Amino acid sequence: MNLRSYLFPALLALILHSVILSALFYSWFGYAEDQKHLTPRHVKAQMVDLKSQLKAHQQDKQAEARRKEEARRQAERKEEARKEQARKEQARKEEARKKAAEAKKKEALKQAEAKRQAEEKRKADARKKEALKQEALKKEAARKKAEALKQQAAEAAKKKQQEEARRKAEAQKEAQRKQQEQQRLERERQEQKRREAELAAAMAAEEREMQALADQQATAGYLEYIASEIENNWSRPPSARNGMKVILSLHLLPTGEVDNVYVVQSSGDSHFDDSAIRAVKRVGRFPELQKMDPVLFDRNFRKLNLEYKPSDLRR
Repeated sequence: MNLRSYLFPALLALILHSVILSALFYSWFGYAEDQKHLTPRHVKAQMVDLKSQLKAHQQDKQAEARRKEEARRQAERKEEARKEQARKEQARKEEARKKAAEAKKKEALKQAEAKRQAEEKRKADARKKEALKQEALKKEAARKKAEALKQQAAEAAKKKQQEEARRKAEAQKEAQRKQQEQQRLERERQEQKRREAELAAAMAAEEREMQALADQQATAGYLEYIASEIENNWSRPPSARNGMKVILSLHLLPTGEVDNVYVVQSSGDSHFDDSAIRAVKRVGRFPELQKMDPVLFDRNFRKLNLEYKPSDLRR
């Protein structure tokens, strides 16, 4: 520890002891002396500010501690700087060593590559020389082979030409035979088609005739049916006379229902005309027409003109 740290406490202790001893001395001897002389005395005293002295002492200690701490920190910074410098120096040496090793390695690789390239060039030259030799041998062999093939091709071409001429002659004969055969077959097909067409036309004509006859018979039958139904529902007026006639137009549906009826040609007697129209409306529907062929119905019965006379009912 520093000597100054003991100086202030020793001085303070000395002052305190001096004050105490002065007080004791006065209390022992001063009272008697005062009684003798009876003269007032003045005591000169000095007050000591212990608090300020203690504060100063503490401030000295704190300053000393700060100085020591600052010295310690400076020493640590110096040591850290020294270590950092040593580390950088070591890193620099290591980097130099690595660069030297890398350069040495590159040089070795360069020499090895040069050696390898030289060896490759030597081998490539040898291969090229061998390839030229083989190429020359191949060309010679190819030339001999080409000559042999040329001779064989000439012989083959000659044989092929002869064979081609023979096949061509045979093909011409065969083509003529096939052409003749095709012409014969074509004549037969044309004749067959003609006979089939004539037969089909005859059958179609016969079928049309039969269908027309059947349609005519069916039409006549249905007309008789319609006339009979209307006749059964017709009440002739008293004014009806022989020779009177009215022509009505009937519009029928495929179900046989009467869609419309009206006078196309009047008899000259309105009562007679109305009686004919009422007869049709009383029938209202001809069920048998549903059995009719739709084509026949559309052609003959969808719109039908009927002639009314007192004696009969006909189309």
